Amino acid sequence: MTRFATGAGLSLVRTLRLVGLAAVLIQAPVAMAEEVASPYELQPNDFENFSTSNFLPRGTFKLDGGTLQADPSISTPGTGNQLYYARLAYAPIDGLEFGVAYQHFVDPPVKPIAGYTGGSKMTGGGLSAKLRLYQGGRLSVSAQVAAEMMRFQAPFFGSTANKYLMIGSAHLPLTYDITPTLQAHLTPGISIFPNSRGGSRFYGKVASIGAGLSWKPTPRTLVYGTITQPLTGANTIFSDGSYGRRPVVTFGGRYNVAPNSSIEAYATNGIGVTRTTGVLTHFPDGDFLVIGLKFGYTFGRGSSERLPYGRRPETRVTDDQRSFAGDGFTLLGARIRERGTGELTAFGGTHGAYGMRAMLAIDHFTEVGFSYESIANDGSGSIGKLLSGRDRWTGHAKQQFLEQIDGDPVSLALSVSMGRDLNQRGVFFAALPVMRELNSRTAIKLVPKLALYGNNEELGLGFGANFTVSKNITLIGEYTLRNNGAHIWAAGAKARVPNAPIEVSLHATNALGAYGVNSMTSQSDPKIVLSVSLLQKLFR
Repeated sequence: MTRFATGAGLSLVRTLRLVGLAAVLIQAPVAMAEEVASPYELQPNDFENFSTSNFLPRGTFKLDGGTLQADPSISTPGTGNQLYYARLAYAPIDGLEFGVAYQHFVDPPVKPIAGYTGGSKMTGGGLSAKLRLYQGGRLSVSAQVAAEMMRFQAPFFGSTANKYLMIGSAHLPLTYDITPTLQAHLTPGISIFPNSRGGSRFYGKVASIGAGLSWKPTPRTLVYGTITQPLTGANTIFSDGSYGRRPVVTFGGRYNVAPNSSIEAYATNGIGVTRTTGVLTHFPDGDFLVIGLKFGYTFGRGSSERLPYGRRPETRVTDDQRSFAGDGFTLLGARIRERGTGELTAFGGTHGAYGMRAMLAIDHFTEVGFSYESIANDGSGSIGKLLSGRDRWTGHAKQQFLEQIDGDPVSLALSVSMGRDLNQRGVFFAALPVMRELNSRTAIKLVPKLALYGNNEELGLGFGANFTVSKNITLIGEYTLRNNGAHIWAAGAKARVPNAPIEVSLHATNALGAYGVNSMTSQSDPKIVLSVSLLQKLFR
């Protein structure tokens, strides 16, 4: 009996050891995978107007979208003087990268050029490819080429024709590792534009030499600065309409909101963000800085899939905490839904209001989407408060920076929306929702809001409260103080259909609409709105 018990005990010990070893072997790759650096934790493969010799990891896509904004105090029509852009890069194998970029600038110059103050246009984009030529020790060398189609439309561009020009560029980026966290970059290149247009001088062949530093003090942060000096041709248009050369200077920083998403702020005197136009300065004179804001996201098999920064693996989000995610009726929420969650909403209300919205949480703390809305019309003329009462398309992006679930005192996010109505009148909208959960059932919100359109600057400060009365029902009350016009209120309930990915809400409000500036504009009579949302986990 003793020998049997001892033998059984030894057998059990051996079995447990084997199980433990197997668990370690099984878990080791998972742990290692969780520790793989994301593309944003590595040195940058490029900047807005500057190429480096770094590459994305194999199998990675990187999507950037942003804007360059001139000083808002400069008097220009519409929402100001700005450029919008989007870029996508992909690395199919190590040391090879393809890219596509588009930029949109349709505004008058910030100062007269040869007396001209009318509209100008610099829109278009193209393709690029980068190949690693050498990598050894601390040095790497690459070659990059680009072919683009761009519209230059203004008298100071030599033509008012709304047609595309074929332009291109070639660069030879060199990158040197000074330390494990500090890199130096040297990028000679040439951008090819026509030498003249309409009998007047144009940019021509702009040979240039660029130098830069990029420093990563922590895996989540990046600080950089670059300068590009043109050597031939011209990259600057002066106030008298002549062409000349000025250096392009850029400096900024990047912060990773989550492993695969980032927000970047920078200042530059440049006007181009494609590989070819990156050598151009903002006109006229190229002697003032514009501020850039960029959102970035990486995906694909080469992109790391890890928990949000600061979240412990054992943390489990409760149903009550999930009920506080998403947006209210007129106030945006500060908590983004779980990564991979898609939301499709359709709504209809009295006074002819209807619309739809699609949103997707593409990463932890990052959400993008678009909406279409037809605002209410109670017959009182309230729609005259806007430039247009036409239906409106809007793109939305939201980044969450603080999360109470992870120990922060509040949850906080930044939401930005840009869109146009069917009369092509644009609106820029931003909100900074802050939420504090008082207990498992109650949360309060504070939401500063801003809308810019035409010559209007609309401000709002929203207060809201969510109260979960049961597992599937949440009551919501909202009130927004306005700088112009009547204050906005909304009250109602959201209900989650048991055992179904469907959420139904019913509320009353005096707001004309649901999104952006529409949610900040009042009408005389309140309206009743019914909405239905489909919530589905599309990926992990």
